[in-house]
Amino acid sequence: MTKITSIIYETKGRAKEYCELAANLYRGCGHGCIYCYAPSATFRKREDFRNATVRADALKKFEKDVIELEKRGETRPVLLSFTTDPYQPLDAKEELTRKAIMLLHKHGLKVEILTKGGKLSERDFDLLSENLELSSYGATLVFTNEVMRKEIEPNAAPTDERIESLKKAHKMGIHTFVSLEPVWDPDQTLEIINITHDFVDLYKVGKLHYNKQNKIVDWKCFKIEVIDKLKTYGNKYYIKKSLQDI
Repeated sequence: MTKITSIIYETKGRAKEYCELAANLYRGCGHGCIYCYAPSATFRKREDFRNATVRADALKKFEKDVIELEKRGETRPVLLSFTTDPYQPLDAKEELTRKAIMLLHKHGLKVEILTKGGKLSERDFDLLSENLELSSYGATLVFTNEVMRKEIEPNAAPTDERIESLKKAHKMGIHTFVSLEPVWDPDQTLEIINITHDFVDLYKVGKLHYNKQNKIVDWKCFKIEVIDKLKTYGNKYYIKKSLQDI
């Protein structure tokens, strides 16, 4: 991770395949997903990580960074977010994500949203739809089985709710994408494509990392199946390197 400003940074490794610039306005995430890599990446205990807080002077630093990027003529989108969720429960009160989007758009910079926040994220669809050329909205989708989803992603929005948010964004003309990562159960991932392909502009497909469930999946078989399905539907897709290399 290389900071190019105070809070916006250049991503590396697998993160760079999603977006080259990112910002995390919160420390931690209240969604509490069991498979989350971020506690390890930020050297925090998982229990502490769930107690999310606002980063010190986050918005002030963010605005300074945005002004600097505008001066540099930056054209790459800024992703919100990698090590936190821009629409976790804390954002319902703080609304830092809305303010960050407004700052990016004000200075002619692009924003890319990635969330499991569902309906809460719809609060800012007015901003995204007013600046379509600068906006992209994505949801992470892992489960179709809601019982399993509640166990593994306890405080995130239900999958159906996230899907409805994607539909609404698409109807408003907002570019939509789905992160099919992590893949916990390949059958559920393939079913997600069946359910969503009509209103998703791009799929980003990865694996599962840092979890023993990873050893249960036949990744070679999954790679073949997911590519075949996406080609059949005609959707644009990106297969992450860790899956490509299998």
